[in-house]
Formats: sequence, C-alpha cells, structure tokens
Amino acid sequence: MNKHLRERILDMHLSKMIDKLINNSRPVQKPFAPRNVSFTVWKASFEIWLAMHDTIKASHLNTFDPALSVQHKFDGKLKRQKKHTQDFTSLALFRDDVECLLRDLYGDFESEALDSVVLAVFRIVQQFARYVRPELWKEHDDAGDLDYMFWPPEGCGISGDEWRRGMAAKFSLIHRVREVNANLSTVSEYTIEFAKLFAERWDCSKEYVDPRL
Repeated sequence: MNKHLRERILDMHLSKMIDKLINNSRPVQKPFAPRNVSFTVWKASFEIWLAMHDTIKASHLNTFDPALSVQHKFDGKLKRQKKHTQDFTSLALFRDDVECLLRDLYGDFESEALDSVVLAVFRIVQQFARYVRPELWKEHDDAGDLDYMFWPPEGCGISGDEWRRGMAAKFSLIHRVREVNANLSTVSEYTIEFAKLFAERWDCSKEYVDPRL
C-alpha cells in the first residue's frame, strides 16, 4: 500500500464514521450538481471531515512509511481500559474508531505522533459538536460531571455543589437514554451504542426527577 492509497482509505473511512456520528435532518442540495441528479450533502459532516483530514495530513503521522502498518499490524483492539462514563459516550466511541483506523493504517505501536493526532481529532469533533450537535457535547459533558462524583482527582474530595452537579448529570443522562430508545431512527449509531452501554450500568427504566426541583 502506498501513501496515496492510504490517504484514500483514510478519507473514505473517516467520512463513514462521521456519517455514523452526525445525523443531519436538513439536507442541502449540492452546488453544481446536474439538474436531473438529486442527492444530499451533509454540510456539518463535510466540515468536520475536512478539519480532521487536514489535521492528519499535516501531522508527523503522515510521514510514516506505509510498511509500518504491516510490521506493526493492529489487531483491532485498543489496549486502554474503559471504566468511566466518558469512555463510552457518542463522542468517545467515535474517537476510539478513529484511533483504530489510524493504528490500522499507520501501525500499532507507541507513538507520540499518533496520540497527538487522536487528541487533536477528538478536540475538533468535540468543539464542532458543541455548536452543530449540542446534544452530543452535553452528553459527554454530563458524563464528565458524573465521573467526577465517583472518581475525583487523587487526593481531592468533592464539594456539595460537585455532588449535586454529578447527580443532575446522572438524571440528565438517564433522560437522554430514554429519549434515544424512544426515537432510535433519529439518532446516530454511536448514540444508540452509548445508550445501550449506559443502561447496562444504570436503571433507565423509569424517569427520575432532579431532586433540586
């Protein structure tokens, strides 16, 4: 596999992953398309894809010899453990798929370049989501507040406000799971997977009321 083919494969799979994450119900007619051709372009998806593509292409990762992917073949499984809620939000699941793709194409070995690109790509999609898909951003943010309630930084406790914020996040995520399960056709594949994994940890069978109300 040469670098050109690697880039084509990267672009194709990135596009598919973004389509799995972003559900755009407002199709836009593609400019310059023939009048007799009708298809839609997911504008938000394209902007995310472009930013990710350019970031990866401009990174040191893109200088790696394609032969490294054969010498350090990826087995399809990431080595890090997933124990926190933020490890399996929609955005986190997307990030993991991107990392798997990069390890498959560039080689599975410890690399500061790869870690930096994964972080940069995650920051890009996280900030895009904040404005074009705020429900995905909030899901990840709520997960962070819930995790902090159980796993504060070493040597730190939690304040009453942090506990209340964590409980509010829990109720918010339970409500989100219930909404997702009631409207499966309108949410992304990553969000459906998040709802499934969250419901394995928490009882989402009934609606909870925020105790502050």
